[in-house]
Amino acid sequence: MDHHLLLKDRSKMPRIILIIMLLFLSGSLVASAESVSDENTAAKKLSEQLNENLTKSPLNLKVRKLTMYGGQVSSKFADNLLSLISHELKSNTDDFHSVGEMTRGLTRGLIEVLPNEDEDPLAQDAFLEGTYRTVNGQVVVQLSLVGDDGRSISRAEISLPVSGVNHELQPPNFLLAQKTEKIVSENDSQQPKDFTIKLRLNKEDGATFSEGEKLKIFFDSAEDTYLLLLYQDAIGNRYILYPDTEQQRKTQLLANQGFDVTAKLGLQISCTPACGTEMVLAFASENPVAIPGATKNLNGSGFEGYPTSFSLTKIIAQQRSIERSEKKAEARVYLTTVKKK
Repeated sequence: MDHHLLLKDRSKMPRIILIIMLLFLSGSLVASAESVSDENTAAKKLSEQLNENLTKSPLNLKVRKLTMYGGQVSSKFADNLLSLISHELKSNTDDFHSVGEMTRGLTRGLIEVLPNEDEDPLAQDAFLEGTYRTVNGQVVVQLSLVGDDGRSISRAEISLPVSGVNHELQPPNFLLAQKTEKIVSENDSQQPKDFTIKLRLNKEDGATFSEGEKLKIFFDSAEDTYLLLLYQDAIGNRYILYPDTEQQRKTQLLANQGFDVTAKLGLQISCTPACGTEMVLAFASENPVAIPGATKNLNGSGFEGYPTSFSLTKIIAQQRSIERSEKKAEARVYLTTVKKK
């Protein structure tokens, strides 16, 4: 007997067992979900399950996001499905006294979730979010309805064939989005966290924004700080939204004073040159920020920034290497831009 071959075979066994287990779990995931044929039916069944499984009511429902499993990447499919579900749930007026997208704003310097337009002050807040993934030719959607205390109020799960999906399951720039998440996550272990900062959008991190929709970006810090805010578009250009002037670069933002970075910019979502998953990245430091290598008036935008040829890895490395002894912090949020409904 070839003992070397025996050892070699044994070394493969744990990996083979892992693969078998993953295949088994994938099959179980599809088998446990109610099967439907198309997006419209999926929305109806998910809504029915959410209604049937409710443990509390009445509720003011705020829709957060539906993202691809394991990340903050979304799609036109997710945007459309959440829109259909919201429409379905609005018909259940006994349990849902208001239904709307979750939005944020500034209230006396605090970044807060805003009430729905028709919100019932006597009903409890609830938040809808979920994930989806493709398994063996089936799209499995899992939704969770939670209270403002984070506890589960209801759940729903369905599967539908990929052939029954009428909208993109991935953003057009999916490969770039994956690469961006990989670069940023690989650098997480070295991310400076000398003080706490908050970076929020006017919708949930990972949510979809339609072309023409307003985009607001809010920032807050536990300590007085200087800020560099980058916006990466769908093709990888990175625009410097803040500071926009030399005076801003030298002006310290006060602690615990929520700040609308975009207040004077009036940003609206554009799908020129493309739609897809985009990112906002904040670098905060105790000294005025340096912006080495930035291009003036990038792509005629009026903003300084970094073209696609200037790597994200290099930008992150630059900011972390400047004045290593100073206190720093970083934060990021994602959004996926989609064509108008």
